[in-house]
Amino acid sequence: MSSLTAWFISLTLGLCAVIITAGAGQPALNLISTGLVSVAFASMAIRENRTLIAEGASKSAVAGSTARYIGLVWTWGALGLLAIYRLVFENNWPEWWQFFLSFATAAVGCIIFANMLGRDEEAGREDRSIMGLGRLLIKLQLIGMAVGVISLVIDGKFPRATTHPDWAACNIFFFGGIAVAAICANALAAPRD
Repeated sequence: MSSLTAWFISLTLGLCAVIITAGAGQPALNLISTGLVSVAFASMAIRENRTLIAEGASKSAVAGSTARYIGLVWTWGALGLLAIYRLVFENNWPEWWQFFLSFATAAVGCIIFANMLGRDEEAGREDRSIMGLGRLLIKLQLIGMAVGVISLVIDGKFPRATTHPDWAACNIFFFGGIAVAAICANALAAPRD
């Protein structure tokens, strides 16, 4: 199965899990499913990253895989928010669209970056400036996710009571942030030779 096929299957199953549990009004199951989906995404990314490195893949191929999986997490978050707050809960949390747009923008950026790296890989070249930019973006996302996850806990937004309309979003924010942070940390820990 190709990486792209696994990406789409994972995205579909991950969305189903969080949308169905939120729609069923099952906060504990939503929390568990959101956590499991995030662990699965991070595990897939880390496993593919390490496999590519072990096989001697180019830096562009490894970085492209990392960007694609970070894009998967952002896409899952964006589409999860869209489905839950536009279709399931029908706009009962007015700020949902701001987070949706932010996550969608990050997802598109990651996918564009992954495609740029894929073109470099196909051409057999490595653009050091693009690789440097990618490393900087990984560091910024890792810092951002750490700050975001910690602030959710400090602000009392995770775990979030269902009396707040953003309870399902907070699950996505928390576990999605952990998944992105894990993928970024793995990428930074990889050998740079």
